[in-house]
Amino acid sequence: MNIQSLLSKFSKTASYHKKFVVIVQPDGLYFAGKHLAQLPQYVELSSPWQDVLVETLQSADVKESVLDVVLHSSFYQTYQIERPNIPETEWESALPFLLKDLTSEKVSDIVAQAFPLPYGNRIQCYVVNKPLIVQLAIKLAEMHIQLGKVLIEDDVWPLVDDVPNSFLLLQKSKQSQYKVSALVSGSCVFQRTIRGVTSPLVGGATSSLQLDSIALELQRSVDYLSSQLKGTHIHQMKVCCDGEDSALLANELTQRLNVNVSPLSSHQELCGHILAVAASQGKPTHIDLYLESLKPKKEHLGLKTVLAGWGIVALSLFAAWGWLVFEQQGLKRQAAALSSQQQTLDDQSKQLKLQLAQHKPSADKLSAVERIKAEIEAQKSALNSLQNYELQDHAGFSGVMSALANINRTDIALNYIKVEGQYFDLKGLAKTPQAVPSWIKQFKQELNLVGRAFDKLTIGRNDQQVITFELNTKRESN
Repeated sequence: MNIQSLLSKFSKTASYHKKFVVIVQPDGLYFAGKHLAQLPQYVELSSPWQDVLVETLQSADVKESVLDVVLHSSFYQTYQIERPNIPETEWESALPFLLKDLTSEKVSDIVAQAFPLPYGNRIQCYVVNKPLIVQLAIKLAEMHIQLGKVLIEDDVWPLVDDVPNSFLLLQKSKQSQYKVSALVSGSCVFQRTIRGVTSPLVGGATSSLQLDSIALELQRSVDYLSSQLKGTHIHQMKVCCDGEDSALLANELTQRLNVNVSPLSSHQELCGHILAVAASQGKPTHIDLYLESLKPKKEHLGLKTVLAGWGIVALSLFAAWGWLVFEQQGLKRQAAALSSQQQTLDDQSKQLKLQLAQHKPSADKLSAVERIKAEIEAQKSALNSLQNYELQDHAGFSGVMSALANINRTDIALNYIKVEGQYFDLKGLAKTPQAVPSWIKQFKQELNLVGRAFDKLTIGRNDQQVITFELNTKRESN
């Protein structure tokens, strides 16, 4: 652990447990979170949204909290460019320069984040004005509020409950235009603004011409995505348009498109409220425009921190010195006690050696002990021989005879049996030559015959032309 990480433990850091989210829409701000007792759910915009947000937080006296901001698509730009031939860890610093020909702002005044698209060698880039984020973070910090993340609504729509893994979204917030997006596996891979269409699309004063026009644009988008997203089929479209009857609009579009259209929410909720609920769940997203490079750096080496650190280090050294002195005194006492004990044991060892020299046995007694040991060994050997003889006799003869009797064959007749320990010889008569191998196979069924192998089998005929056989076990040559 280096000195900076050590001193950082003694610095004062903000640890805020309250967390809430604000959805920035063209018409107003939508708040959500577990700690919203003093905040309204919706505030209409009468001036720039940053000023309205600060005024609302000040009036509600919100402090020591973390705020996540979700921007509407009108507050950021989206670009698709060729995937750069650099590691993804370097995209953050390289993207402003790669996008300098596509945006009118200075490279130093933009913040960009991107993720790779599932089709083609391209990436999706999101760009926002850097002063917007920096100034917002400063204003919030003055109120003891920490800016957590700056998210985009394209990343939040896939987090809405009960939505499919891949779907199309026709969406329109208040005071904004209709927009169609393609959301595949939690990522927005396509978006397009539909111009020339006014709200509402359904109702008493509407014209079917507008529905036909927007249906044509939607079908073109569906056909384009079908050709681009190889292996991914999108068969559903969700509708979430403020100021529209979502169920009626979905029914009209279903009749005009080759995809199934349904409302995003069963209730007639505003887009801002739906986004607020989804964003407050804390699920991960792809894009966070509040980069680490924009966050204020904590000063760990202040004067108070250094003095406190040195004081703690000095106190720790003094305590360690005292503990070592105490341990040293204890070890000295243990060493003195062990030295005294060693002297006592040395004296006892000398006395025992003298006693041992006086108690050596005589030669006559040692000779008698050896004779008794030899006699005991001879008796043990004789006893073992008797036991082995009895076991061999019982196992080698009676067991074999009993096992042969159990194999009752009418085509085999024995006239000679010789058993010597593990050696086993047989002679007899058989009706057919095949009867002998078949009979030998049955030895496996008897405990006293299993494992006995014959090294020689002789089959012939006697003077009466009766088949004879002889089985012998090979003897070891002496």
